[in-house]
This record gives sequence, structure tokens and C-alpha cells, in this order.
Amino acid sequence: MNISKDTVKETFQRETKNATSQWLGRRFQLKGVTVRAIDPVIEAITETPLLELKVKDFTVNFTITNLPYRVEMRDPNSKVYHDAKASIEGELNQLYQRSDLAANFVGCSVENFRPTGWKNETAVNSICTFMKAYGPRTFERDFVYNVFKNLTGKGSMLGKYMLDDRTLLVNGYSSEVSPVPYRKDLPFWAIILICLSVLLGFVLLFLMCFLARRRAGKYQVQQNIFGNYFPHLDMRRTR
Repeated sequence: MNISKDTVKETFQRETKNATSQWLGRRFQLKGVTVRAIDPVIEAITETPLLELKVKDFTVNFTITNLPYRVEMRDPNSKVYHDAKASIEGELNQLYQRSDLAANFVGCSVENFRPTGWKNETAVNSICTFMKAYGPRTFERDFVYNVFKNLTGKGSMLGKYMLDDRTLLVNGYSSEVSPVPYRKDLPFWAIILICLSVLLGFVLLFLMCFLARRRAGKYQVQQNIFGNYFPHLDMRRTR
């Protein structure tokens, strides 16, 4: 479908004209309209599908060892909560803004604080958001984890805050956690062989018990005042 420049211009002027002049919405007054045709080369380039941009959230949890937990930290409306939240968010934002992920970094937000059982410590739950492009680069939790770990002295110092390096988790991931060994399931044919072997073992055991009882029944045992007598063992009967 071919549309001329004049048609586009007339339509635009008609739709933006009011009683006195031309306005684009309620805020922008127009002084003139120019319509230019699109260069066919540019048009061909724009037909290439663009990378789909989306954001991905990562939960970043850690424990600060030089920030005593206070009851006011439970209340999001308290000054203590706001001050601690703003300070920690500032440190997190600076950390990722100077990292290799800076171009894709959106921001970090502290969600809540938790006690740890030690009066000088405070556990922090936060969410850090990154833009990700479905192209050559993807984001995984271990990548975000390693950036945090490397820029905080192996998870020991976030700005003015001292950290317990054993408590860092990104989407539940930690290099301190030993992976669960993978157990491969037995193939179906192996299970059948095992079952047949067990069944054969029971059959053989039954036959052995049956033969032993049958053989024992051939022997005669007589009891007298002198004890048990086994006639089949008496050598005198063979003469």
C-alpha cells in the first residue's frame, strides 16, 4: 500500500487542529509540520527484528556484621528503617554501576531486615534488577553472585558495611553450598534383571529346604532309655 506525503500531512494536521491552532495533546503546541519519505535502505534495515528487552530480578541476601538489628527495622515507616534502607541501597547501586553489568543494571531495592540471633548483626533481603537482551548475552544467578563476590572482597565488605561472606545468596545460590550429587536412575532392563535374580534366589532357597526335609525324613530315629538310636547307622544290620 502506497501513501503519499501529502495524505500523511493532511491527516496529521486534521487530527491535531483545534479552534485556534494545532496542538499535540494538551501540552505541545505545533508551529509547523514536515513530512519526509522514508529511505528504502532504512526501511529494509528496520525490518530486521529488534532484540527483545526485558528485565530480570535477582534476590540478593546477605548479613551485615557491624549493623546492630533494632526493633524499628521491622517498621517500614520508621526513620531507622528508611536510613538503613537508603544507605544499603546506595552501596548496592554503586557496586553494580562500576561492574561489568553496569550497562544492563537498573537498580537495587532493600525489601526487609531480619535478626540473626546476634545483636551486632542484621540480615538484609534485597532485589536487584537488570535489563536482559535475548541475544548473545544472558544473565544467570551465578554471574550476578560472582560480580558481587569479586567487588566486595570475596563477600566481606560492602562500602562501610562488613559482611559475613558465608551468608551471601543470589536467588538461593551460593558457592559455599555443596551441590547435591546427581543420581542416575537404573534402566528398565536392569530393574527387570534384578527382580528376576531375587525371584530365582527365592526359588533355589525353597528347593534346598524341600530337599533337606525330604532327605531327613528317610532316617529313622528311635528313643530308648539309653538315649536316641539311629538304626540306619547301625553297622550290625549290614551283616
